[in-house]
Formats: sequence, structure tokens, C-alpha cells
Amino acid sequence: MKKAIFTVFSFILLSQLSFAGGIVTNTNQSAAWVRMMARDASVDVDAVFFNPAGLTQLEDGFYLQVNSQTVKQSRTVKSTFAGLNNDTYEGKTFVPFLPTAFAVYKKGNLAFSAGFTVIGGGGSAEFDKGLPDFEYQLAGLPASLAGLKDIGDKAGVDLSVTGYDVNSSITGASTYFGFQAAVSYKINDMISVAAGARYVSASNKYDGYIKDISVINGGQTMRADDFLNQKAVPTLNGLSAQLTQITQIPALLQPYIDGGFGGVTLAQAKAAGAVDDATYNSLIQAGQAIGISDPSALTLEQFSGAITQATPALNGQIAQLDGTSAVLSATANQLADKELQVEQTGSGITPFVGVDFNFGNLGLALKYEMKTNMNVITKVIKDDIGLYTDGDTIPAEMPAMFSAGLRYNMGKLKLQTGFHYYFDKAAKYGKRNAAGEFVTNGEETTFAGSTDKTLLAGNSTEFAIGLQYDISSMFGVSAGFLMTKTNPNSVYQSSLSYTLPTKTIGFGFVVHPTSKLDIDLGVSTTSYDEYEKDFGAYKETYDKTALVFALGASLKL
Repeated sequence: MKKAIFTVFSFILLSQLSFAGGIVTNTNQSAAWVRMMARDASVDVDAVFFNPAGLTQLEDGFYLQVNSQTVKQSRTVKSTFAGLNNDTYEGKTFVPFLPTAFAVYKKGNLAFSAGFTVIGGGGSAEFDKGLPDFEYQLAGLPASLAGLKDIGDKAGVDLSVTGYDVNSSITGASTYFGFQAAVSYKINDMISVAAGARYVSASNKYDGYIKDISVINGGQTMRADDFLNQKAVPTLNGLSAQLTQITQIPALLQPYIDGGFGGVTLAQAKAAGAVDDATYNSLIQAGQAIGISDPSALTLEQFSGAITQATPALNGQIAQLDGTSAVLSATANQLADKELQVEQTGSGITPFVGVDFNFGNLGLALKYEMKTNMNVITKVIKDDIGLYTDGDTIPAEMPAMFSAGLRYNMGKLKLQTGFHYYFDKAAKYGKRNAAGEFVTNGEETTFAGSTDKTLLAGNSTEFAIGLQYDISSMFGVSAGFLMTKTNPNSVYQSSLSYTLPTKTIGFGFVVHPTSKLDIDLGVSTTSYDEYEKDFGAYKETYDKTALVFALGASLKL
């Protein structure tokens, strides 16, 4: 098929695998976050990621935290495109182990921290029935091949096509590992600051295929390339050969006419033995083919004249048959099995700074992460479609992010809020304009088939609130709510890459078995706002669901 069939991937798949956060950034970095949804003002060990400046409030010592999340996510694309065998396509992601780890050494006014996160992606998305984009061209096969039926009827061959079938699948895996380090310093009892950087290592893998493209012919399923190569093309070539033979009849009859048999009818010529039975029958069939009701009654001269008169029209039919045959042969090659195996890797640095204000029971935390300038390099293992170029460089930037968090300790009840602002419009997510150039999300340009001037209408924001109630000194329960708002224009959205506003609810509990050990357990569920894109002749609807289970342990050594 055309290259458009697999026009996906590169960096844009990351937005499909992002579990919580902005369009491409994961913020679900601890089990405590899963159970509360708001950790931006944390002064626990997970502050390594959420609030590095707040680490100065830990007691002196060495701390280690490990977290694991199990993520189940589904993506659903519905299409009203006429002729599709399926109107719903579902992609599934299951990540049994999504790890994060944090370490802190606190001494006096200083805290040194390190962390490992999956800052983007973190799993694979498998569409075992492919995507509607795979089938749009296939759905038109029956209509585009409808003209073969009449041609086949003339040759006594059933070339009717009443449907199609296909075996397609696409799997994309994307993981962006983050390795970070930071230094935090307490200026005084009220103000602490932090600075650090994250090294991001990106890895994308794409495996897809379109196999066994078939047509329904005479109630039977037949590979489309076999139908064309072994049935349709030979039939068209046979008809072309027959018409070509008809155009040659006047030259074959001329010796008879020159020999004085021009006034003899075909029937008389046969009776006299001037032409044998095979030649006679072929001449009768040729006459009937050009519309002569009784060719046997025509003289050889009349018959030759009729053929000569019909020759221009016959040549036109021959040219049309030959042209159609060539198109069908080329189409058969396009309908052969296609496979895609591509890998992309790259890396970048994310500097960040933070400040924490401590007012006793009330605290305010601010953090700013700079944009991650990053490209991924393409390695083509197999590409039957010719979409990718080995060694090609694709922008895979992660946006700058500002976060603010508020904490309030009311004794047994603790409150946290969080706000995230992602500078998506200033980043490149690997998407191109009409000229094939990579563009930033907020850059004004032109896009093929769209009146939109930018990919995104605005930056993404998040707001979260979480509560924890300590039932006892050893046990606490918590719950939280997170709302994410993204601002895509229609041109950004497609079945291959889309972003949706979300609402996430998390709940769980924390256990303190000893004074040096904390255990967090959390569950979150995310609902997404459906998005309907109108293509004029049809519509697509995009949706997602997500469920996360998390377990974390923090240890003071």
C-alpha cells in the first residue's frame, strides 16, 4: 500500500504511551503519588523527583526508595468510514513492572539526591487488528475493482469482488529512562533551593505488518495479489490478445480477396473448403465480437471491411485493457505482504531548579524543568514500505515544565495540591507540516488537508489535590484527584497519535511498620474525554482508559 498506511511513529508514539502527566511526560513517579495524585510539595523521599528542594527537611541520614507500578491501558479508535470490516480498533498496553528508584543523603543543610525514572513512555501498545488508517485504502478495493466484473463476463470468468479481508497489526514500544542527580541546600529554616539535571535515554521500537490482503470473489476468499496476478490480469491480457487477433483479420483475408474470393460469403467459403472449421469458427466469433449478427452471410470483402471499420475502436479497447492490466499488476505488488521493523534511539539533558518555602505547617514548593533538546536516530531493520530512512534524525523533545505544590499539615489530616504547566508549544514532537518539515507545536505553518495553522492551540496544564488521614501512628489512608487539560488542534489528532483531557482518581494507604520503613500502596483509574474528528466523508472517535496499581517502600539506612 501507500506509505501513508504506516505514517505513524517516530516520536509521536510516546504520546500514546504516556500514562500520567502532559502529552509526553510521565509524572506518576511514586506509589505515594498514585494514592494521593499530588506530591509536588512532598518532603518525603519521592521529593527527589517532585520537590528536590524539600529534601533538606529530612532528618540526617541515607534514604532509599523503590517503587513499582503495574499499568493497564487501552486505546480505542472508532471510524464511520464506509466499507470498513471493523468500526472499532483497540490497542492494549500492559506493563507489569514500571520502576522508579530514589536515593538521598542528607547532612546538615545539604542533601544529595539521585533518581531513576521512566520519564516518558514505559510500555508497548499493540493494535492486533491494526488501525483504520491501515484499511481505508483496502475498504475501497471492492468499488475500485467493480469494473472487472463486466470484463470478466465477456470472457466467461467471474471477476466480481464483493468484499475484502486483511491481517494487520502494529506494535510500538517506547521507553524514556531518566537518570537524575541534584544538590539541595537549606538557606534558612524557611527557604531551601535545589539544582540538578536529568539524563534522558530514549528508545522506540516499531513492529508492524499488513498481510494476507484478500478479496471476496465468487463467495470465496482469495489473496488480492493472487486474484489480480493469476485471474484478473490473465483475463484482461487474453481479451487484449483476442482483440489484437481480430484487427489482424483483414490482412489474413486479403490474399483470398486478391484471389477472386472477395464476393464469396463466409458460409460459402467454408462449404467450398476454402477455410477450415477452426478458421471459420474464429471468424464467426470475431464478427459477433464487433456486433455483426450473422457474420456467415457476409462476403469476405464485406467482412474484411467491417473489421477494418471497427479497428480504431478495437485499438482503443486494446489500449485500455493493456493499461488496466499494467495498473493491476502494479497494484498486486502493492497488495503483497508488507513488514516494518524500526528502532530509534537518542538522548538529552534536562536541567532543573527548585525552591521550597517552609512556614511550619504550611509549605510551598516550586520547580522548573527546562526543555529536553533531543533527537532520535533511526535504524531500519526492515521496511517494505520505504517509509523510513536509515540514519534519519527525528526531533524528540520533551517540553519545559513548571510545577507548584502546596502542603498543609493539620495534624492527622494532611493536604497537598499540585499544579503543572507544560510548555508544549515550544517543543517539537516529531510532526511535520505540508512541506515535510519538522515544526514546533506552536509554530504557525500550513498542514496538508487542514486549515489549522498550529499543531496545538495552547499549552497543557494539570491540577491535583490529595488528602491523607493518619488513622494511627502506623497507618494512614489517602485519596486524590488529578485533572489534565491538553489543547490540541484538529490537525494534531489522528488515530495514530492523539491527546485527550483526563480525570484521574487515586486512593490507597501508607504503613509505617518501623520508624525507618514506610510502605505505600496505591490504585488510580483514569477516564479520558472522547474526541471526535470530522474528516467530512467520515468521522473518527478517540478514547482511552487507564488503571494503575503501585507499591513502594522507603527505607532509612
